[in-house]
Amino acid sequence: MVETWLVFVLIFACSVVAAHQLQAGLAGMMRGRKSVRRRLSGLGGPDPAAELDSQRRRSAGQFFLTAHWHRLLLQSGTRASAGALGLRGGLLALALFVLLPVPGVWLRLCACLLAAGLVVLLVLRVKRARRLARFGEQLPDVLDVIVRSLRAGHPLSVSLALVARETSEPAGPEFALVVDEMNYGRSIAEALDGLHQRVGHPELAFVVAAIAIATQTGGNLGEILGRLSRMLRDRFRLTRRVRALTAEGRFSGYALSVMPVALFVAINLVSAAYYAEFWASPASGTITAIATGLLVVGNLVIYRLVNFKV
Repeated sequence: MVETWLVFVLIFACSVVAAHQLQAGLAGMMRGRKSVRRRLSGLGGPDPAAELDSQRRRSAGQFFLTAHWHRLLLQSGTRASAGALGLRGGLLALALFVLLPVPGVWLRLCACLLAAGLVVLLVLRVKRARRLARFGEQLPDVLDVIVRSLRAGHPLSVSLALVARETSEPAGPEFALVVDEMNYGRSIAEALDGLHQRVGHPELAFVVAAIAIATQTGGNLGEILGRLSRMLRDRFRLTRRVRALTAEGRFSGYALSVMPVALFVAINLVSAAYYAEFWASPASGTITAIATGLLVVGNLVIYRLVNFKV
């Protein structure tokens, strides 16, 4: 039976998370209004150097974990705020606390919080990986659109606006933000560097570097981007070939990772008293912690073995 004081603590924690989410939503609305007023006031002649220095100070003032979390939210493309994700994680931890048959209140609470945090992190990483994969598939077509527009005599800004209009998500909205930043006074190199930070795709760094060098030194940008598009297509074809050849190993790795947890849950559902003697043992907590650590290390090793970088 769960202690009464622990129920009150969990209710208080959920209330705090809900209040934080409400405060974060109101703060986001106020920041949006301030951003609109700042853009409108900057139409008369903003100072790019001061704006860049302000952005540099804000990014330097963030902790490493905070910056990493913000980058993960940005690159995953999720529309949920950090407060909303925290509330969902808290609700998941509360549900796991009620369902998991782990002995000991504090051990169960720590296990549920850790499991909920790992689930939220895993979901965000999966969403980021899928978004990066879609962007990587679109990138050669995006470069082809830019090359055809440049060969037709259009400037680069018009070519980027054409990509924003003609390309679906996620490349289209991201290039639309690039065009908006250029319209508000940022240079092409700065806007594309912001695109690379928002998306995080590794091949996008070649595009940003090629355009930045071509805009500073001159040259046939259409020919450069055309060769880069062919290189990206060949690399994408090689990546697909490697993934096809390693599909069996990856499936075996996923099965080995899921099987211990699935068997543990299935045994508890079929026979709840199967682990009763084990949970009654004084060493059950230590053995569970060691087994969980070894399982995590084994899953990391399997992931490294079945995922190749091309």
